[in-house]
Amino acid sequence: MIISDTYRGSRVGYDWSNMNWKQEDFLYTPKRKVNNWSSHQHPHIIGSFYSHKTERPVEYESLGERLFYYYLGLDQSVVRYYVQPVEVSIENHGEEAWNHIPDTLVFRKHTIPFLYHTIYIGL
Repeated sequence: MIISDTYRGSRVGYDWSNMNWKQEDFLYTPKRKVNNWSSHQHPHIIGSFYSHKTERPVEYESLGERLFYYYLGLDQSVVRYYVQPVEVSIENHGEEAWNHIPDTLVFRKHTIPFLYHTIYIGL
């Protein structure tokens, strides 16, 4: 992901307050559909809810993702977030490259955007 200098705001960091988000809404549309194709191996819950920060429905494929999105909705430092936003090519020395789609791209006040991936750890 390339962050241009037009995102630079004040001296304290990135200023997202005057963004209209049209370009980001187009660039970061979900790169894959949420599904439960592997639910026979790892049972999980899929669903969606409306997010005021994204101004659209947010789909999730686990309770962990749903709780993370609820947290983002409550976190006052979060300005906007995108679900399944980009495809990242992963290369491991000597092995075949593969593509991965992180769960969320989060824009917080005064900082660069961060990519997050939610994982399930069974106890």
